[in-house]
Amino acid sequence: RYFLAALASTQVYNHTAGNATLALGIDQEQLEELLWFFRREDPSAWNYSILVLSFVAMILGLFLLAVNIVRNRKRKMHMQREAARTTKQAELEASQALLAVKEYSLAGPQKQEPVPQDQGSGEVVVQWKDGTVTSLY
Repeated sequence: RYFLAALASTQVYNHTAGNATLALGIDQEQLEELLWFFRREDPSAWNYSILVLSFVAMILGLFLLAVNIVRNRKRKMHMQREAARTTKQAELEASQALLAVKEYSLAGPQKQEPVPQDQGSGEVVVQWKDGTVTSLY
């Protein structure tokens, strides 16, 4: 309480008579010297240092923003290339499968084995790729 009052004015509140010291152990002469020092201090050095520090922080933030933008663009382009590559690969596989089916069908008509005549109604018969005919039941 004494120190705050001392900073507010150069008058020291003395509750005792004579040359009393403050609660912090500072004499009145030292207090007046400190107050004179803080009053005459030029704050321009502090203001300039804060201005430079804020400018450096802004430049660093803009640099990080630019790096992030570039990396996101590269990542998106890489993902688009991968998607295009997988699409082309899938189309190529599908076209190769269609060519194989066409070549298989153009190789010559397969002779289908006649279905056995002893087949009854409701009987399920399966003709396999190798040409064999079997009954499921």
